[in-house]
Amino acid sequence: MRKLLESITDRLREFITQRDDLAMVLCAAETDALPLLSILEGIEAERASDFFWTFTDPFADATSYAAVVTRAFAVKHGAVRLAMEQEGMAPWPPIPALVESASTRPATRLRELAAFSRELLPVPNGGVVVWTFFPLEISDAAAYARLMGEVTAHEFPFPWCHHLRFILRDDPAGREVERSLERVPRVQRYTPDLSTEALNQSIEEEAADETLPLSERMSSLLVAAGNDLAFQRFPAALEKYALLLQYHGSMNNYAMAALAMHGMGQVYERMGDFEKANEAYQAALIPASQGEHPSIPVLLNVVLSLANLRITQQRWDEAEGYWDSVQQLATVSRDGPLKVRALDHRGVCQERQAKFQEAEQSWYAGTVIAAQLQDVDLCGNLLERLRNLYTAQGNAGKERVLNEYLTALGRAAKA
Repeated sequence: MRKLLESITDRLREFITQRDDLAMVLCAAETDALPLLSILEGIEAERASDFFWTFTDPFADATSYAAVVTRAFAVKHGAVRLAMEQEGMAPWPPIPALVESASTRPATRLRELAAFSRELLPVPNGGVVVWTFFPLEISDAAAYARLMGEVTAHEFPFPWCHHLRFILRDDPAGREVERSLERVPRVQRYTPDLSTEALNQSIEEEAADETLPLSERMSSLLVAAGNDLAFQRFPAALEKYALLLQYHGSMNNYAMAALAMHGMGQVYERMGDFEKANEAYQAALIPASQGEHPSIPVLLNVVLSLANLRITQQRWDEAEGYWDSVQQLATVSRDGPLKVRALDHRGVCQERQAKFQEAEQSWYAGTVIAAQLQDVDLCGNLLERLRNLYTAQGNAGKERVLNEYLTALGRAAKA
C-alpha cells in the first residue's frame, strides 16, 4: 500500500510544482477523502514556502458555499493576524471588503479571495498558494461545476491566477466538473485508484517485493493476512500468519508474535474449528503477556477473543473469568465503553450460572460507569438487565424503581 500512496503523492506533488497548468480535477469518492487529504497535508508539511487552503464543507449552492469558505478563511486569517500582533510582527493585511461583502457574486468572492491569499506568502512571488475545494457532500453537482468553472476561468497573456493552483474534487458518479472543464486549457484530470482491489494488489506486491527491507515486507504481509481473513481465503491467511509468527518469534518480538497467533485463532474461529481457535488464542496469551511492560492493546484483543469464544461455546464459568479480565484491561487502557460492555457480559455469564447476586453487582457497576459516560443506550440496556432480574426474582419494589428510571430514559416501562 505504501507504493500506491507514494504514486498518488508523486502525482499530486508534480501538479503543485509544475508551472503550466492552473487546475486539477480530482475525481474521488467522498470515502477517499481521508487518504487524499492526508497526502496533501504531507505535501504541505514539506513545502514551507507554499500555502495550502483546504475546504471540505458540503456544497448546497454557490452563494452559501462561497460564504462558508470565506468565513473559514477569515477565522484562520484573523487568528494569525492576532498572533503576529502579539509577537510584535507586521500583521497580514486585512481581507478586502469585496470579499467580505455578501452581495458580491460567489465566483468573484472566491477569485478575489484566492488572489488576496498570494499577498500572504512568506516570500512575495516565492511560492504558490494551493486551493483545494473538496466538499464531502455535493447536493447540486451542476451548480458546483459551474462555480468551479467560473472561479478558475482565465485569459492570456495576463491571467489573474499566477502563483495559484486549484484542486477541485469531482464526484465519480457524475463527473460534472470534468465535463464542464473538458475544453478548458491548463486543466489536468486525475482519478486515483483507491479501490479495495488496488489496495490489496499493492499490499500483495509489497509483501512479495524482495527489494524492500524485510521489516516492511512483514508489515505488508500482516495487512495481506487480514485481507485474506476478511475475504474468507482461510488457507492463504493461515499461511501468512504462520510466516509472521516464524519471523517475529525468531526476533523475540512478543507483541507481533501474539498478533500472528491471534490472527490464526480468528481464522480457525471463522472456519468453525473452535478447538483450534482456542489453542491459538491460548498460545497467543503467552507472548502477549511477556515482559515487564506487555502491550495492553494486544493482550486485550487476545483476552477479548477468548471471552467471546467461551460465550459461543456456552462455557459460562470460564467466560465469566475472561470478561472479568477484559473489564480490568479496559480500565488500564481507559476504554470506558468497553469496560461497561465487559461488565454487562460478565453479568450475563453469572446469571447463567445462577449467581444472581454477582450478576446484580456487575450490572449495577456498569450502570454507574455508563451514567458517568452519559451513554444513554448502554445505561438503558443494563437497567433493563436489572429490571428483568428483579422481575424473575419477584422483587416488585426494585422492579418498580427500575421502571421509573427506564421511563426517564425514554424506554417503555414493563407492566
